[in-house]
Amino acid sequence: MSEGRYNIPKQYKVDKGMPLDALLRRIDNLKCRRIFESEIESMEWRYHLVDKDGITNRAELVREQGLSVFEVNLRRKISPDLLTEVFAGLLQRPVVMVYFCGGEMSMGTFLPMGEGMPDKMCSTDFYPYDADRMIELLDFETDWDKSVDQIHRRILADLRQQKRVIMIEKAFERLNKERERESFAFEFSLENLERIRADADFVQSQLKVV
Repeated sequence: MSEGRYNIPKQYKVDKGMPLDALLRRIDNLKCRRIFESEIESMEWRYHLVDKDGITNRAELVREQGLSVFEVNLRRKISPDLLTEVFAGLLQRPVVMVYFCGGEMSMGTFLPMGEGMPDKMCSTDFYPYDADRMIELLDFETDWDKSVDQIHRRILADLRQQKRVIMIEKAFERLNKERERESFAFEFSLENLERIRADADFVQSQLKVV
């Protein structure tokens, strides 16, 4: 993955592979664990956004409370909602999850709200992704004076909007495909009918000759 692809300053870079075996063993549901073990190829902790300034090393950075960005590479697609829910339970921290599979990507986020309040979670469906395209998690014009929590809430709102857009686009795609199939089936039926009539006429003509 290319440097700076999330528009996040270098001082928040972690680039640490996650011990998947140990992490996934903590999944209580055996069927879910087996799916994750077979379909997740790798997982990396890419960035950790924090409010504290002047951090000079990764060990100090990851000890601070903040917003963690993880990348997950999949062999086959798993429901992004399921992925985000399970990883939120395993990691128990504010996260942005980025899932890659077969030239497509999905994003999810988990925002814990504290005791007595329901946590917030959202994930988008998979959509075609260009590996050279920037995934702009930070908007410097909007986020330059914001806390990490405020940035996370803005990302959550953006993903909710993106989720709706992707759902609408996919619904239109399905509708267009169904219309194309119906049109093709109608044309195919007319062609078959004409061929059947032609075959019947040919058979009758041959019988007359005999």
